[in-house]
Amino acid sequence: MDDKQFEKRMELLKKSYNRMEPQLDPEAVFAQIEADNATQKAQETVTTQKPPSRWQKPAIWIASIASVLLLSVLVSSYVINPSKFLQTAEQDQEEEKKYDEWLSNLTKKYQEKREQMRKELDIPEKEFSEIVQIADNELYDLSKSKEMILRLQNTNDSFRKGVETDILDNLQTPRERIQSIETYGDPMSYEESYYFYSKYSYSVVEIARYYSNKLAQYEKVLSQKPKSLPEDLNKLIATAKKQYLELQYNGQSYSFRPNPVFGKDAPEYIDRLHPSVLGYFKYLATGTLLVGGDLLYSIEDSATILCLYEKTLVADYSTDRDSFNVLKGEFENTWLTIFKGTESNPIRTKTGQYKPEYMNLLTIIANGEYGEAMRNTAQLILDEINLTGQSKTLEQLTTYDIWMGILYAREDLFMQTEDGTTSISINDDWIEQTRILYNSYVVTRDDTIIDTLNPINIVSLFLYAHGVGDREIAQRLLTDDLDIDTIVQFDGMGKFKALHEIGGASLTINAAVKNAARGEIGQQLSFKLTSVVAKNGEQHYLISAINE
Repeated sequence: MDDKQFEKRMELLKKSYNRMEPQLDPEAVFAQIEADNATQKAQETVTTQKPPSRWQKPAIWIASIASVLLLSVLVSSYVINPSKFLQTAEQDQEEEKKYDEWLSNLTKKYQEKREQMRKELDIPEKEFSEIVQIADNELYDLSKSKEMILRLQNTNDSFRKGVETDILDNLQTPRERIQSIETYGDPMSYEESYYFYSKYSYSVVEIARYYSNKLAQYEKVLSQKPKSLPEDLNKLIATAKKQYLELQYNGQSYSFRPNPVFGKDAPEYIDRLHPSVLGYFKYLATGTLLVGGDLLYSIEDSATILCLYEKTLVADYSTDRDSFNVLKGEFENTWLTIFKGTESNPIRTKTGQYKPEYMNLLTIIANGEYGEAMRNTAQLILDEINLTGQSKTLEQLTTYDIWMGILYAREDLFMQTEDGTTSISINDDWIEQTRILYNSYVVTRDDTIIDTLNPINIVSLFLYAHGVGDREIAQRLLTDDLDIDTIVQFDGMGKFKALHEIGGASLTINAAVKNAARGEIGQQLSFKLTSVVAKNGEQHYLISAINE
């Protein structure tokens, strides 16, 4: 059992334990002890002082003698009513016997289901045991958890039944998991859909890897594309197909990939899944879109796939999940490749001009045919090329800028004001992304990170750095003639509610202050930004004035 599983199990047990009714009444305990003392005055030394009420007993004192009180209750109960104690012991023995019988029956069911799964997947025991190792360990752990499960069973009659269901569910084949969608509501919520995806993907990835490894011996045969394949290979492909695993070629090798949603054999009820979770299933079906720094599919097909990724990244705020960060990386790197081109598919002619088909692609992206996240970026690049024949935005484009497109697409993050300028709400997401940007600079001290930021990002980074007391980085964002000591002090970016770009002769961004912090900062801070020349000779922005 790995650390994540252990933590999940302990959390479940903690929640179950917290739902247990208290077994000891403190007042009854004290009353019982006093009654026992009264009947044993001749044998024990007792105090004549009346014990204080429960509201007067210090909590630390009660906690320190809890074990003594428990022992007193057990001893008193045995002295007063030994038959009741014996009856309880007999009941405990009976419950333990029932538990052993339940575990024995569950083990038989488990072994039968395990062998059934192994045969359906046609995997030898040695390799199969590695695939179901965690499930095997969970069953094994039940023999060591008897006391705990019995206690929880006493508070919840269906607890043991739930444990049995969870154990046996671990032995579902990919086919069985997909077919279980019929048991969900129509349509499924995003939370239900993601929970289903996480359960499905956990085992199917290992199974697909096993089948893919078996293909290695047939690479030469498959590459020749004969009219008929060896019998063993046909059997392997047919077995994988029943599990919704699709044989694919990525330009370098063959592999099986799970494709229960988009494959031609996808069941009709698959459309019960929430649309925003399909990006995860698409990644399972396609894998990485980049091979050797080039696109695996055409630009059009890649951009279409990225539309599914975009919907998922916009809907899912669980940025700590591995699945989320893998999809995020695919989205960022693939879009960056599409915008900048590759050696095999450059965006410029040999004379340095942008290709007409590239300009047409930018127009399509700017029109929103490939999602909302990259529309503004494509339009900005297109306008710059049409105006000067070059694009600074394209030259300086990074994966961070691609990710900002997702943040802009999220609700309440990016707004347009009446005069056409830009405003950004400083919510938790914006602060978190600014924190990531700040940490990147702290770790790398790469000035190009700052030199390529747009004005709103410059102001955001200043608010964050100054808010956490990092005067060095805050000063780095100011022109040389502006002293950090002359600026109003504040202790957090969260004290601001929005950034507003102000049109006019000079570039100005106002940072609106939350009502609770106006006494400390004022109604707003006004940032004037000036274009300066960076070390590499490029123009970039710094803050040249800050006014309240």
